[in-house]
Amino acid sequence: MNNSSPQMMILGDWGTSVCRLYLCQFIDEQLTVVDRKAGPGSKKDLDLEQSFFNLCSDWLEEFGRVPVFLIGTVGSNIGWKLVPYVSCPTDQHQLLASAMSFDARGVPFTIFPGLSCQNRHKLPDVMRGEETQIFGFLSQQPNHPAEQLVCLPGTHTKWALLEHDSISSFITSPVGELFEVLSNHSVLLNPIDDDSWDQKGFSEGLDIGLSKTSNIIHTLFATRAKQVLNNQSNTQASCFLSGLLIGADVKAAMQDFHLFSNVVLIGSSKINSLYEVALNKLNIRTEHYTSEWATTCGLQALTSERWKQLDERS
Repeated sequence: MNNSSPQMMILGDWGTSVCRLYLCQFIDEQLTVVDRKAGPGSKKDLDLEQSFFNLCSDWLEEFGRVPVFLIGTVGSNIGWKLVPYVSCPTDQHQLLASAMSFDARGVPFTIFPGLSCQNRHKLPDVMRGEETQIFGFLSQQPNHPAEQLVCLPGTHTKWALLEHDSISSFITSPVGELFEVLSNHSVLLNPIDDDSWDQKGFSEGLDIGLSKTSNIIHTLFATRAKQVLNNQSNTQASCFLSGLLIGADVKAAMQDFHLFSNVVLIGSSKINSLYEVALNKLNIRTEHYTSEWATTCGLQALTSERWKQLDERS
């Protein structure tokens, strides 16, 4: 690749819930996001190839058949192309070595793999997309500790143990998905159709999740009972459930991993702040970064190396 001239490319984080695509200019090993698009996630779209070309038709018309680099469940068995998982412990170089490249409608694509591991309960676990965020974070931390714990809260919250430049192991807690299912398909709540927030309800649920329960199953139905007996609103009950789930998740993570005094949070600003409150209650410091920042840093680190590899072969 000629590093003195701009190279246009499309980078994407195509997850279960949403597809986020970035039109980027790559010059002198620096990435600049020129434009953004969003579309349905892999679980909502059966024809991912058609969805991609529908979303990006104007970019491809203007800039031609630019290379595309994708992460996330687009490479899973519910995605576009199945790219096998890389087993932990692993680093960025092993991830790169397992990337899959192919052409579709004359456009060159590369899909990066996800990671698998045996988690702390000796059960299989997988991630797709979060590993790129983690490597993006590490790429911006040249003097990071030899060992650290990263939490990536969201639909499927990940707790990942990092050792030097490798992801050693991780565990998944589907906090966001569980909240969605209980909100929309149970008697505990009615669907939430606005952004109303009740801090008192959240704090009460959080305290119970963190300290007053040994089994989340035995506390969930209180979400319903509080509405029946205490005349709590749906918003209050929703925030109680959110706090309960997050508290139980944080408590379990601190039991699964040895207690850290600092946890790195990578997620949306809103959910980072909720996990920060939970961790601070356990006297654990936090530092937080947005998912988009970590994703673009990770994609830049991966694509720059992958593009060099492809360029050397051509």
